[in-house]
Amino acid sequence: MSATIPLQAGSAFGDGFRMLLAAAGNGALLAELVGVRPSQVTRWKQGVQVPSAESARAIMDFAYIVARAESVMHEKVVPIWLDSPNQFLRGSTPRECIRLGRVAEVIGALDAEDEGAYA
Repeated sequence: MSATIPLQAGSAFGDGFRMLLAAAGNGALLAELVGVRPSQVTRWKQGVQVPSAESARAIMDFAYIVARAESVMHEKVVPIWLDSPNQFLRGSTPRECIRLGRVAEVIGALDAEDEGAYA
């Protein structure tokens, strides 16, 4: 049986989940980002189930990256940045890298952007 994470308001995970859901605009996009079916996100939102530890980790990674990106660039630019090839990521998009578990590289790309570096 996998470990589960609560969605209570005020918890880091619950807040990250809600922020990502708001940023994604809908459950289908959040499901795609995390790698689950849209029906799974619906069950999380309804409180019928909670994410597995793996899904929770993916949600927290995305939430951190979105929050960090919003501190570096305008929030309306973040969705474009997530889906644009990035030279700091050897031409991959940040979204692809996150899906592949290359979160540290995406954070490094954000750090470089924040410092004004050019690839």
